[in-house]
Amino acid sequence: MNNPAADDTEDVGSMPTFFKEHVEFFDSLDWILDSAKQSETWSLSVAPEEESERVERLIRIINSYQEQPMCLDPHLGRIVGQIIKVVQQYVYVFYDNTVDSKSAPISVTRFDGIFDLLYILCKVRGYKIILRFFPHGVVDIEPVFATLWLFSADLNATAWQSRYILLIWLSLLAMIPFDIESIDSGIANLPAISSISSNQSLIERWIGLGKLFLGKSGCEMEGAAVMLSRLLSRKDSGASFQPSFVKWAVQQINDAASPVINHPNDESKAVLPIESVLQINGTLRVLCHLFSAMTSPALIENQIPLLLDIFSLDAFDHHSVTRKLISKAVQRLALLLLPVTVLEKRRVHARPSLRTNLNGNGADTVSSLCSTDPCTGGEDSIDVDIPEEVELFVGILLQKLRDKDTIVRWSAAKGIGRITERLPLAFAQEIVTAVGDILKEETLRTEDGRIDVSMTTEYSWHGSLLCLAELSRRGMLYPQALREIIPWVVRGLTFEIQRGDYSVGSNVRDAACYVMWSLARIPNPSSRRVFAEMSTQMAATLVSVAVFDRESSVRRAASAAFQEHVGRQSAFPHGIAVLQLVDFFSVGIMRNAFIKASRNVAEFEVYRHPLLHHLCTVTIYHWDLKTRDLAIRALRELAPVSPRYVLTLLLPEIVSNVSSPFLAVRHGAIAATGAIAESIAAEIKADANATKMVLDVADNVPQRYIEDFGAGLTLTALAFYMGCLSRAKWNIGDNVQSRFFGLFEMALVACKNVDGIVDDFTAFVDAYGLKPEQHSCIENNIKVAKSGTSRESFVLAMGALAEQDIGLLCSVVTKGETVEMRRNAAVALGRLCRRTQDSKRNDKTWAVGVVAALSQGLNDHSIDNRGDVGSWVRKQSLQSLAIIFDHDNQMAQRISAEDGALAMRLVGQVLCATTEKIDKLRAAAGRMFEILLYKQQIGQNGTAAGNVDVGKCLNQLRQLDPMQPDHCSANGDEFTWTDAAAAFRRVVPALSVSYEQIRRSLFEGLVFTGSAEPLGKFAVNAVAAYAETLSETVASESAAQWNVNGLVAELTRLLHTDKRTSKIINPALIVADQLIEQGALLAADTKRQVAADHLFEVVCIHGAADMGDDGAGIGSLLSETEWMQDTVDVKEARSRLTKMIRRHIPPS
Repeated sequence: MNNPAADDTEDVGSMPTFFKEHVEFFDSLDWILDSAKQSETWSLSVAPEEESERVERLIRIINSYQEQPMCLDPHLGRIVGQIIKVVQQYVYVFYDNTVDSKSAPISVTRFDGIFDLLYILCKVRGYKIILRFFPHGVVDIEPVFATLWLFSADLNATAWQSRYILLIWLSLLAMIPFDIESIDSGIANLPAISSISSNQSLIERWIGLGKLFLGKSGCEMEGAAVMLSRLLSRKDSGASFQPSFVKWAVQQINDAASPVINHPNDESKAVLPIESVLQINGTLRVLCHLFSAMTSPALIENQIPLLLDIFSLDAFDHHSVTRKLISKAVQRLALLLLPVTVLEKRRVHARPSLRTNLNGNGADTVSSLCSTDPCTGGEDSIDVDIPEEVELFVGILLQKLRDKDTIVRWSAAKGIGRITERLPLAFAQEIVTAVGDILKEETLRTEDGRIDVSMTTEYSWHGSLLCLAELSRRGMLYPQALREIIPWVVRGLTFEIQRGDYSVGSNVRDAACYVMWSLARIPNPSSRRVFAEMSTQMAATLVSVAVFDRESSVRRAASAAFQEHVGRQSAFPHGIAVLQLVDFFSVGIMRNAFIKASRNVAEFEVYRHPLLHHLCTVTIYHWDLKTRDLAIRALRELAPVSPRYVLTLLLPEIVSNVSSPFLAVRHGAIAATGAIAESIAAEIKADANATKMVLDVADNVPQRYIEDFGAGLTLTALAFYMGCLSRAKWNIGDNVQSRFFGLFEMALVACKNVDGIVDDFTAFVDAYGLKPEQHSCIENNIKVAKSGTSRESFVLAMGALAEQDIGLLCSVVTKGETVEMRRNAAVALGRLCRRTQDSKRNDKTWAVGVVAALSQGLNDHSIDNRGDVGSWVRKQSLQSLAIIFDHDNQMAQRISAEDGALAMRLVGQVLCATTEKIDKLRAAAGRMFEILLYKQQIGQNGTAAGNVDVGKCLNQLRQLDPMQPDHCSANGDEFTWTDAAAAFRRVVPALSVSYEQIRRSLFEGLVFTGSAEPLGKFAVNAVAAYAETLSETVASESAAQWNVNGLVAELTRLLHTDKRTSKIINPALIVADQLIEQGALLAADTKRQVAADHLFEVVCIHGAADMGDDGAGIGSLLSETEWMQDTVDVKEARSRLTKMIRRHIPPS
């Protein structure tokens, strides 16, 4: 930033830091304004087309700065100044045209684009900022007013953006320090509008024009409200027009709401029509602005009782914006009634330095800066007359704190804070007490002192906490109130009420964090002493919420509140160290907050037990399954930090909840017991009572909970519990082992997602084994289904069994009735083979059978209404093959020695799979391809063992592979198989391998993919690029010569396949068409004529009857053209042939 000529396009992250398009913007703006200045075009109804297009471009540029409008600030003066100068000229001429009827007519829509540009600037940067650059001379008043009047004569003829800009311009002109009556020259020739008479004075017509827009939707209403409030708050017009206007406003609101007021019990009239709502909202907006601008209520005292009646109406329950405006009007009228008394003692703000805070002397510095505490000072001696109406207004705002809409509660909270700041201490304390009492409504105290909020509403808690935060920010919470309020705020940090399958309360927790943040800013020394007394509880709760709350916004809010206290109060233990662990970014990611951040914070003893207590009493019972699962993982990490505390205080309560009637509580308790039993197994085993308590969990769960509704989730928790005991090698008897197996069987039958259950079952089998009857039970469940998905679950569970079950799994992979069974069998086969390989047995007699079964799984192309479901089997087969071959670098050698044809077929299938359209499937195939090439020893370093052809084939592929085994290309770029273009470029050179079986498999895969969008173009481009190099291919030991003629021959072979049994003819025609169009086959010699003969034969056999006249044309073109001529001579015939064939290629 030291260089003033730094590039204006500098970015930070993805957010613009400067107005980087300023050069383009000003070039276009100058052109637009030059075009708009041409007065001869002002009679046009629309702007020239190019001008409109450039305006639209500028609008798009400005809109892109919606989130960072301050980037426009250095250029706003130039932008707005240039635009408004042209608009000012237009307005002057328009006004002159109105006064002098002989002037040339001017269109009211010619400048719509210019006004729209100004509106976008107001929308992005705010009208208050933009108005700074508007002209505001006395000479502008009547022209702008006359223009707005004429624009308002026919609202359908002009754009609302134009009227909005003129309204806010008039709001600025209404503030000129001259008597408006002296400016009034009596504008004539203005058409009549509604009930506004052209004979009225300028200010009367001005007010009448503003009233016209109060019932309009959108920005016109806001512009008119600002204009009227500034006009009516002038000294020369206030005394004359304020009382009558407020009286008119009251009458308007009463008239608009009369259907509901007069018929309170009529449900058909309970909802006001939209026109009435808009009129009420517009009128209330004016009153809000007017009350804010007025300095004395003397002129409207007679209307206050009527306003109070309106503010107390229940007619606006269905209109949140109206209720918010009422809240704003109430608070501003109350502030108008109160004297502006600045209580200096209440506003003392001590500012101790950060260094002082870090040294622990913050409280002493504050005491020295503020020797007189306002809570003990003589504030009550100040004689302040408080009108009775203020109490009524405060009562209305307190009621608004319970409103169902956040915008209403938030407005009421700010209003109460502002009003309380103006009141004497005694009155202020009454309001603080009243706000605190809202938290206590419908709450209960349990026997152990906890606050039960299950009967309350989140609305009242949210509103009350927002109000407490506003009061705290203004220094209105004193020690006697803090001691009572802080425990309720701490309870608000964990506020959550479940409503069916969701919960409410995240906004309450966020508001509680806001209160905590604002408490750090209280300047009173005695308040700081209260914080010192309660700092440990506050810090522990904030940290617990920061790491264990479900909502990222709440976690970050808690972190911000903690940071504020560390920086300002210096009372939280280990503040800086803990803040580094729970900063804004660390707690933003839920997994990181639960697992990593919590474990790091638990290293501090003062936070260790509160974290565990919050985790074991709140988070593990959360209604959200994902949150419970993360809580269980966190518990496994935290339990070893304080095993004695968990064992003696937390575990008994957790175990007591395993029979809870609430599903979430039951699930969390069972899973948490398992996590504790695994993480602190040694400590529990040393305690006989704790051991019995843990082992009896499964028996303590009532039978109905594992058989009725919700049994799936309960059984999943029990499976996790049993898996934890198995991994910790707990000693269990035969009866418990049988009981556990029965529960696993029930879980596999009842649950749909059984991946985690199978992992736990595998640990169970490894720890305790299976009895013969249990082994038979699993095999029988595969043959006889107990439910729609149970067979698939038991197939997956077979991955935990012994080597003798490999044959059964192989048969399921090849002959399974459903695609899910075949997929699960492929997964289980990989797991079982890996377990067998880990057993260090040298005889791998199962190898050929397993590879053959998985090879057959690679041919599964089943399709149903879900799409290509066979891809599930193909992907799992590839992943299982990768597991088997990656674990044994002699596997390919062993397979090729026993069955060379199988090994060669597998290489071709893997290469074909690398051209798949599905990214994840292609990535699995790519991994298997690299394992075959670089991790299998066959063919490397002159190894002669195994099948010689397989070894030579793999050697050729290694030489043809352009990439290195470390996934980097020759130039160092990162390579990934999910990048289709890069993957196809990598495998296409393998077409030069000398083994025809491999070439055919790969080419068929490329043809299938090449006929499908959007990846087809990548495959065709790769083949075309490869074809260009074929004429230069030189035969060698590693690769046979294969030129374009071979490519054409392979295409014609595919076209000769039986149309009734093959699906490759259409893809082959599509790929051939694209290759011909790209000129990839021009290098073919005699094969060109052979290809034409083959195509003629295909057309005659398969498609002549369906092509009509094109069939005869294609036949004659193929037979009469001399295809051996120069490529330039046959180009026209080739194009005609392509066009005719393409018309008869059905969509793929």
